[in-house]
Amino acid sequence: MRLPDEQDEKGMSPRVTYTIVAVSILILIILAYVLISNSKNKSNHIYNQNTATAEPLPTATVSTEGTVKFTDGETDLETLYKEHKLTSQDLEFWDMYDEEEKDVEAQASPAASLGPTPVPSHEPTDEEKAADGNHILVSYKDGTQEWVEIDDKIPKSDYDFTKMKTVNGKMTYYDGNKKLSRLGVEISEENGTVDFETLRDEGIDFVMLKVGARGYGTGLITLDQNFITNIEAASKAGLEIGVYFCSQAVTVDEAVEEAQFVAANLIPYKITYPVALRMESIKNDTARTDILDTEQKTQIVETFLKEVGREGHDAILYGDRDWLLSEILSSEILKKYDVWLTDQSPVPDYPYQFKMWEYAGGESINGVGREVNYTISFVDYSKR
Repeated sequence: MRLPDEQDEKGMSPRVTYTIVAVSILILIILAYVLISNSKNKSNHIYNQNTATAEPLPTATVSTEGTVKFTDGETDLETLYKEHKLTSQDLEFWDMYDEEEKDVEAQASPAASLGPTPVPSHEPTDEEKAADGNHILVSYKDGTQEWVEIDDKIPKSDYDFTKMKTVNGKMTYYDGNKKLSRLGVEISEENGTVDFETLRDEGIDFVMLKVGARGYGTGLITLDQNFITNIEAASKAGLEIGVYFCSQAVTVDEAVEEAQFVAANLIPYKITYPVALRMESIKNDTARTDILDTEQKTQIVETFLKEVGREGHDAILYGDRDWLLSEILSSEILKKYDVWLTDQSPVPDYPYQFKMWEYAGGESINGVGREVNYTISFVDYSKR
């Protein structure tokens, strides 16, 4: 039960109600006036301009109570209406807020701040890539080819091949009369018995000996049958020695295993040239590494080379141009490690720096009963 003088909390006070009613009446009156004014204009009723402009119109305001007042304090809306002193132009203030909102929306619209439509860049054609000097054509093992952009962040080859001299298959790199290169051959059990002292007398400065390999089918690691004999004989002959391992690792753990295998077999000996990783594709047969993608091969290569470095040896990666540019992520490896390039063309078109170059295969030389491959080194690793 509610006392008579208690106010209904859910209802509105009389004052608010009167205000709403008054404002509603005002709006109805204004709308009626606009309609009447437009009707009179169509009937060509011309008002007395002298009367309309003889004195300034008072300004109308609406109070909080809902009543209409003017600046002269006396004139009411009905009087203005009768004397024709209120025109439709005087009601334009009702549209003022709509215009401001439109301006704000126009400024906030994303379309208003958009610049010119970008023009799509031109994709160079194969002919343009071939001529611009910034691309190189790479052949993949499946026979497809692709123009690959040369990475500016990888050191470039800067050899002057006019300074190369080859006599009886033996290449030397000169700067004037100064010899800048070292000559080597690769030796494995496939070369049979080798006379390393004769090799030294033939002008060979270093040998790259095969230390072992992982089977591309079985996955087993084996030591080259002649490795111990070869490394002891080469050391006795006073030749500089490096080694290489033929990898078929398919995991990083196997890469670590291979590097540790090489390091363990080098413990009794001193080598001055690098430990090389050879991870070539097997021609005309399937290999364990065929299941690997480029990223996986890159991880395996880097793992092996890092592990070799931890064992205190120089590490180098062996490969031809296509393998180095397509089978691994070049930017991950070629900036960090030396390259032993195999390329039997007169001038290699491999774009990046390489420290050793296997430039000839199937060569005959005194001291070896079977053919050998020649390698030139632009770095004397024995003095590093």
